[in-house]
Amino acid sequence: MRLGILFLFLGLLPLSAQNAQIAGMQQDLAELRNEVEKLKLENADLRTALNRQKTGQTPAASQNEAFAKARAETLTEVDRKLKQQTADVNAALAELTRQVNAALGKSAAQPVAKAVKAAAQAEAPAAADAGVPSDIPQAGIKYHVKSGDTVTKIALRNGSKVEWILKANNLPSPSALKADVDIFVPQPETAGR
Repeated sequence: MRLGILFLFLGLLPLSAQNAQIAGMQQDLAELRNEVEKLKLENADLRTALNRQKTGQTPAASQNEAFAKARAETLTEVDRKLKQQTADVNAALAELTRQVNAALGKSAAQPVAKAVKAAAQAEAPAAADAGVPSDIPQAGIKYHVKSGDTVTKIALRNGSKVEWILKANNLPSPSALKADVDIFVPQPETAGR
C-alpha cells in the first residue's frame, strides 16, 4: 500500500514542478507587461512634450531646437526599447503557451488529473463519457473523497462496484485513492432513467 502511494506521489512530482515553473513564468510575464506599460506612458509623455515644444517654438530658438532634437532622439530610443520589450513579451507568451499546452497534455495522462476531469463532468448523473471505459456504466455521480474513505465504502454507499470506480478513475489499486479529491462513481443504469 505504501509503495503504491509512493509511486503515485513520484508520478505527480514532475507535474507540480511544472506548475511552479509556469507560475514563475506567469509572474515574470506580468512584470514584463508592467514594464511595457511604463514605457508606453513614458513614450506618450515624451511625444506630448515634444508636440508642445514644436507648437511654441520660434525660428530664432536654436537652443530649443537642440533640446527638441535631444527629446526626439530619446523618443526614438524609447520606441526601440518598447518594440524590443513587446517582442520579448510575445516570445515569452508563446513559450508559456507551449509549456502550458505541454503540461496539460502530460497531466491528462496522470490518473488523478483524469479522475478530476471525469468528476467535473459528472455533476449530475453522467452521460456517456469518452474517459470512462465502455465495460462499466456511463452514468454516475461526482464524489468528494474524505479522509478515511475507502473505495469499498464509497462503492457500497453509492450502489457501485470497486472495479468500476478503479477503472473510471484510472486508479491502479484501491490504495491509490487520496482524500480531498473528486472522483467519478459509476452507478448502474436503471430503467427509470
